[in-house]
Amino acid sequence: MKDWKKEAIIYQIFPDRFNIGMKDSVYEKVNKYILKGQKVEPWDFKPTHTKDGSHQYHFTGGDLRGIINKLDYIKELGVNTIYLTPIFQAHTNHKYDTIDYFKIDPAFGSEEDFKELCDKVHEEGMRIIIDGVFNHIGASSKWFNKSNFYKGGAYNDPGSEYRDFFSFTNNDYLSWYNAKNLPELKLENEKLREVLFTGDNSVLKKWLTLGADGWRLDVAFDIGPEYLSVISEAARKIKKDAIIIGEIWNFPQYWNKDGKIDGLMNYSFKFLIEDVIKGKVSALNASKIFTEMIELCGVDYLQKCWNILSSHDVPRLSNIFNNEKEVSLAVLMQYAFVGNPMIYYGEELEMKGGEDPENRGPMEWNKVDDKRDRYYFFKKLNEIKKNNKAISYGGFKILPQNSDNVMVFKRFTDKIEDLIIFAINFGDKKESIKFYANEGYLMNGTKFNDLLSDKEFHSVVGGIEIDFKPNEFYILKPQIRRSDTEYSPYKRV
Repeated sequence: MKDWKKEAIIYQIFPDRFNIGMKDSVYEKVNKYILKGQKVEPWDFKPTHTKDGSHQYHFTGGDLRGIINKLDYIKELGVNTIYLTPIFQAHTNHKYDTIDYFKIDPAFGSEEDFKELCDKVHEEGMRIIIDGVFNHIGASSKWFNKSNFYKGGAYNDPGSEYRDFFSFTNNDYLSWYNAKNLPELKLENEKLREVLFTGDNSVLKKWLTLGADGWRLDVAFDIGPEYLSVISEAARKIKKDAIIIGEIWNFPQYWNKDGKIDGLMNYSFKFLIEDVIKGKVSALNASKIFTEMIELCGVDYLQKCWNILSSHDVPRLSNIFNNEKEVSLAVLMQYAFVGNPMIYYGEELEMKGGEDPENRGPMEWNKVDDKRDRYYFFKKLNEIKKNNKAISYGGFKILPQNSDNVMVFKRFTDKIEDLIIFAINFGDKKESIKFYANEGYLMNGTKFNDLLSDKEFHSVVGGIEIDFKPNEFYILKPQIRRSDTEYSPYKRV
């Protein structure tokens, strides 16, 4: 049975920085940025960090209609799932400081724009996932109202109906990472949970009903397993196949069983791959760690996790790695390991950007007509994932060989024709290895093709020898032919 959660190829969009659709430029929609400190910038703006945090209030004009206008581009790349960072009304450009969960930010468009976006995404055979920031809220929100945008509010009125949505001690309040513009929500409050998750008119229900296919939950590690379970169960009652993905910067174990989420953003994968490529961890030891991850977490769960390398929270690929060879090694592993690849907007165009907010620059559409090799590498890997069942649904097994710098593993199902073997030299020197596929229905003498180059390899009783160049890799697929007119050892298996 097909499961879209295991076949997802995710494209992450930071809406303000992706594309302008409502007008021709941000200056023509400047009336959308009227809250204190909000400032518009040209599309070639390069965001930089400011000590006073004012960089959070610089806008370049991207919106939902701009995403609608670029769906053809997104689909052409080969992705099938769009993930949007927060789109609800908020003060900052990143929108993790929600003002109103029930309203699309006016700078991004309207509820009708959101519904049209969802409809068009679905017409293209894709899915759309939105960001839920439920651990904390913006200090400017109606519920808290520290900025006095509204009347009353928990910050100003101890008798406010929203006071028990927050944790106050005398004149102070609990805030996320002690950031006073992000007061934490007291999810222990049943009335609050009804508003956000479980009620007939909840936030969760509204946006799933309007077309979202699931939620990525911000700082899910802070929400905790108990309330992740509440969110997950509520979402599936509204939409049976809704996906719930947690932002959890930890080892993946436990969170699916205890929190009932489908998967998480696999930061353990990200940092391990970085360490292997940078020589801090050997390929041999990384193989052991991956094997333990599979054993402790289970393949089914990891198949729905997101293998990330870059995002709005961490530097871009060109800033993490020293060259395109290293980038290619990391991207290959993003597709090869159990889980689904998540591409941060613009990575396919080799955009650069360091720590937040430098990694949140406007999409460099000027590069589209002169696409780089990385674009075609992503596109080829997307095609390979879609056409090879074992990558989305298969198991994972390390295949021993004689080099500490090389990693060889197979992805497999119960059908021999689904077998794929990934062989990767992470070292900067030539390597010669031999490994065995250990597949009972892999017939002696079967040839393998590299799906990236069509180079051919021969196997003897499942054994394959490879001479690698530095940082070279192969995706090996057995040539299995069944014929009524020519001899084939596969005719009865």
